[in-house]
Amino acid sequence: MRPTDAIDELDIKLIEILQKDSSIPAVKIAEMLKVTEGTVRNRVRNLRKLRVIRRFTISINPMALKQGTIAFVLLNAVPGRVAEVARRLSLIEALAEVHETHSYGDLLLKVRAKSPSDLADIIATTIKTLPGVAGTQVITVLNAWKDA
Repeated sequence: MRPTDAIDELDIKLIEILQKDSSIPAVKIAEMLKVTEGTVRNRVRNLRKLRVIRRFTISINPMALKQGTIAFVLLNAVPGRVAEVARRLSLIEALAEVHETHSYGDLLLKVRAKSPSDLADIIATTIKTLPGVAGTQVITVLNAWKDA
């Protein structure tokens, strides 16, 4: 059975609530959904078992942590080494996202840095020097209108 086969409307409403704020107590969610607290806890446990909910985390304000400089990097890997490069990039803390693409490059990276010079350093000494990287193109963000 696929996870989507086991999900019903109540699960979807529960997920929507948790996506907005996963710190809401189960008892409060139960009130919102008009079910028991036990139902909420069982549903969450089941959704985790099905890997629909992979983890609970927090959403931070990057500016508060002095990570307000953002860039996207289109990266080309040496042929046959995309997965290897992607795995290595995924371990770099400054990279918020690593996506495989098939349009303008092999990988699309979202980089967060403290300053433009920090960004330049991350790209020059951490990304470009990684074995298997064939080339990069950097797109610096001027303003973020929506940043999840």
